[in-house]
Amino acid sequence: MNSLRQWWSLPVDYGWNVAYARSQQALHVTRILIGIFCFFYAAAAVIALTIPGLADSGPGQWALWSTIVTTPPLGLAWLIGGWPSWRMSIAFVMYADIVLAAVLLTLDESSEMLPMAALFTVMGSYVVGFHGPKVFTAHHLFAFVTLAALYVSAMVEEPAQRLQTNLYLVMLILVMFSAPLICHSFLMLLRRDATGAFYDPLTGLQNRRGFDAAIGNLDFRSGIETVVAAVVIDIDNFKAVNDRYGHEHGDTVIRLTANRILDVFPAPAVTVRLGGEEFAIVCLGEVDSVIDRSEELRIRLCDATDRSPLTASIGVAHMVVEARDIVGDVDVLLGRADRAMYRAKRIGGNRVTEYEDGEPSVHPVDERQ
Repeated sequence: MNSLRQWWSLPVDYGWNVAYARSQQALHVTRILIGIFCFFYAAAAVIALTIPGLADSGPGQWALWSTIVTTPPLGLAWLIGGWPSWRMSIAFVMYADIVLAAVLLTLDESSEMLPMAALFTVMGSYVVGFHGPKVFTAHHLFAFVTLAALYVSAMVEEPAQRLQTNLYLVMLILVMFSAPLICHSFLMLLRRDATGAFYDPLTGLQNRRGFDAAIGNLDFRSGIETVVAAVVIDIDNFKAVNDRYGHEHGDTVIRLTANRILDVFPAPAVTVRLGGEEFAIVCLGEVDSVIDRSEELRIRLCDATDRSPLTASIGVAHMVVEARDIVGDVDVLLGRADRAMYRAKRIGGNRVTEYEDGEPSVHPVDERQ
């Protein structure tokens, strides 16, 4: 029971799962396979329509024709579109489950349809890969109710085949429920441990490895050019803070800085602790807004009520990119923002500097601090 409670309470970050799959070059292949499988479902429905006695009833034909009409456009969307948001992914799971259940329950031969319930496992594999225990449970409960209805119908309509029907039921339980539950439990535990390698334990921000994985999760629309901004922050004279107050207080300062960064640049901005007292942010949006927020962050870091008030040198860079070039372009952006940050540091720190036309451009200090 403790293991089940632990499994049920495991936090799931759909965006992180998608970003990790993208960072491992697996997302594109997965998307293509899902699109192809949608066309296979349509082909199976066409074949079912041609089998004598299988779809003689009106509801059965309606369910098959609905599958034939709706699954090819869905498959095409998977092939040429981007990866769906969490809401769209949930809608896809619901659509697939409902369409499959409608076909299985409306066709005329329940005993022949009973083994076809194993097709729920296809969607179950998708749920295992990208969703958590609650979606997994909802999907399998729906599959179980559908299977139970098919089983009862087969037992009533064909009593001579009851032994075979019971054999199908046992096999389906093993295929549809037992193995996926074990795999999902272990996968979730492994995923929980793996996420620790993507986050900085001191601040909770992503480390560079997690940052690289999360970059692909920015909300791009395929083929559309988007303005991306990078911000690099370095605390001025941080060594003096450690020397004067001790490393324990230095850790407190690093955590405080991370919290203020998250306050000013909340998700979906991607934040990272690059190491030591250096942080970075990548986000979408107009550069003027990013510079204004960077200036706000500089002012909030320089809080006179803190035990050791900080100043920070902040560099900003931006460029227009396409989704397919995001990883390489972000590396370029970070390099430019880093140059801008060092320019701010060389002229005294406590400034926001923007990288423009190949050279850092210093912004006037806001006197609100």
